[in-house]
Amino acid sequence: MTTPPLEPEEDDFPIKVADLFEAVATRIRAMTVDRIARVITFITLGIVALALIGLAFIFLLVGLFRILDELFHKACDCGYSMEIAYAAVGGLFLLAGVLMWRRRIRHEAE
Repeated sequence: MTTPPLEPEEDDFPIKVADLFEAVATRIRAMTVDRIARVITFITLGIVALALIGLAFIFLLVGLFRILDELFHKACDCGYSMEIAYAAVGGLFLLAGVLMWRRRIRHEAE
């Protein structure tokens, strides 16, 4: 003769307390550790993306200077074509700065 498996009674106090502790621990972890882990993941991805964008910008500027140097070197056949390239890019940045300065939001003095 086989005995039926033991099933916990509905008002078994130790099981209810263990389930309550587990539910509280799960809720606290969801409110703290899970949120912080998500934020840390986004911060890490942001740092990696910022580094890659910074490297791409540096390579773009180096390429731009080299292209302008070759163009100015072929156009005027002079020994100071790199200085002209720096002046041209500096002039572009100066022009962009002037345009942004004119479009700034002016706050009235109170």
